[in-house]
Amino acid sequence: MGKSARKGKEANKTSQDEFTPEDKRLAGTLNYLARGVILGGSLAVIVGWLIPEVNMGRLLGLGLLAGCLAGVTMKNINDRKQGR
Repeated sequence: MGKSARKGKEANKTSQDEFTPEDKRLAGTLNYLARGVILGGSLAVIVGWLIPEVNMGRLLGLGLLAGCLAGVTMKNINDRKQGR
């Protein structure tokens, strides 16, 4: 593809290709939730390995729930810092 063809493609982009502010905010929220769930679940499994008499399934469920709440809290703190 030559330079003139690339320029033509870039010029044909419309505003429909861009995300709305609501979409960006939702993506940010899901990002924080995913981080929290991954960290909470990981910590719960590590604790389950260290304590042999604990049910791993319960710990994982509790870790995922705590991670979800931590993700929401991180999002709220970030929004408050940015003044939203």
